[in-house]
Amino acid sequence: MSIFSRLSDILNANITALLDKAEDPEKMARLMLQEMEETLVEVRSDAAGLIADKKDIERQLANRLSNIEEWTAKARLALEHNREDLARHALAEKQRLLSESREKEQYLAEMEQQLGRHDEDIQRLQNAMKEARKRLESLRLRRQVSQNRLKMRESTREKARLRQEARFEEMERDLDALDSQLEAQGLGTSELEQEFQNLEMNSAVEQELASLKASLSTENPEKAV
Repeated sequence: MSIFSRLSDILNANITALLDKAEDPEKMARLMLQEMEETLVEVRSDAAGLIADKKDIERQLANRLSNIEEWTAKARLALEHNREDLARHALAEKQRLLSESREKEQYLAEMEQQLGRHDEDIQRLQNAMKEARKRLESLRLRRQVSQNRLKMRESTREKARLRQEARFEEMERDLDALDSQLEAQGLGTSELEQEFQNLEMNSAVEQELASLKASLSTENPEKAV
């Protein structure tokens, strides 16, 4: 996926606006940086080639300037020996070298301007990369903060769930303890034993009733049946 189609696109781009519109801003920022780094390598490579060409032309210019001085000296020497024809040829060669030298100087001036533009482009590109890195770091930090908040919420929910489960377990233990107490109170008393206890109680009641009747008969003979 190419975000930028040329260097000017990068230099004129509103990085903040592009990231704000992106579906995945962090991924977009990484892609931007990758393309910027590749473009920076290309610009520096072009600049390096231009510098090499400039040095070559500077050497050529230096050679021509040196030759111009030589042909000037030759023209003077020819005149000193009354060889105006040779002097004329020497000066013609000098003029040819002067013309080439002026062309080389023009090339050098254009190269200087081009290198200046390259330097400006590299500076602006590095500033754009700095901004993209800053935004990427900010996006990563926001993602980390969001993840930490989510983990904290999940941890809080888990703690609340554990507390709720602990309360339920405590209630169950209390109910189990109550059931145990009730069961303990009923230990040793079966249904059969309960019936015998009832019979014994009834027998005791009947005996006490008979004893009261006998006592009443003794105290009041006339009422005895």
